[in-house]
Amino acid sequence: MKRAPQVVLAALLAGLAPFGQAAAGAEVPELLEVDAAWARRAEGAKGGEALEGVVAPLVAAARKAVAVHPRNLDARWRLMRALYFQGEHATTGAEAKKKVFDEGKRLGEETLDLVRQEAGAAAGKDLSRATPDELVPYVKGRTDVTACFLWSAVDWGKWALVFGKTAAARQGAAAKIRDYATAVVRLDPAFDEGGGYRVLGRLHHQTPSIPFVTGWASRSEALKALRAAVEVAPRNFVNRLYLAEALHDYEKARRGEAVRMLEALVNEMPTTALAVEDARAQEDARALLAAWKKG
Repeated sequence: MKRAPQVVLAALLAGLAPFGQAAAGAEVPELLEVDAAWARRAEGAKGGEALEGVVAPLVAAARKAVAVHPRNLDARWRLMRALYFQGEHATTGAEAKKKVFDEGKRLGEETLDLVRQEAGAAAGKDLSRATPDELVPYVKGRTDVTACFLWSAVDWGKWALVFGKTAAARQGAAAKIRDYATAVVRLDPAFDEGGGYRVLGRLHHQTPSIPFVTGWASRSEALKALRAAVEVAPRNFVNRLYLAEALHDYEKARRGEAVRMLEALVNEMPTTALAVEDARAQEDARALLAAWKKG
């Protein structure tokens, strides 16, 4: 039955957009508050370290948006992104970081269940066990879903690094990250400057080889995905950092190229929109160059 325009509008404002139609984004007041706080995240930052006093209001605003609009995916991915930034750039200590990223990955899993429910209702079939990759045909054109999948992958990945890559892989973290990132690539290869490729390539590079658990991890897939990320966004600092590190690890004949890539990276001006993120990438690049020089 066709819904009246006022009913559709009410659903949008409540974060209950009909599936196949993106939920209201920047028009929702709570999301405007989150976006304003996100734009201020670099205030007072020192290199790749942001001020917790600046980041905490961002996370609080994003939590509020989800509380007010619990089914709005635009609110959910903003909170996942805010938690990533807080954990990566404004939190010290393994336990504190783990707590932040754990909230992000739990939110991601809750959001996946929400996408399954809405996609299944729209398709008239049971999708309650569908992986992100299996959901792709049902969510094409949904940038909010794409963003949720990307930031779910990122928070899972950061949690795994703090928890311990091998232990996390045994708990299925690597497969989770793979499925989310693969779905992002299929939905929009250029999303977030090649974000799906970036996460997927880094995953293949960093995942420990565990028989019957992560046998799918591949050097060639790591390089393939990271090259694709750089092709999509050649200016992106993290794309270049990850590709250079993989080249240095996997292709001895190209180590000189990897060194030159990072030398160029540390001498460039960070982009204004990613000041903290780019500064951290430069710090990591300097550390790698120093380690490589020592041999």
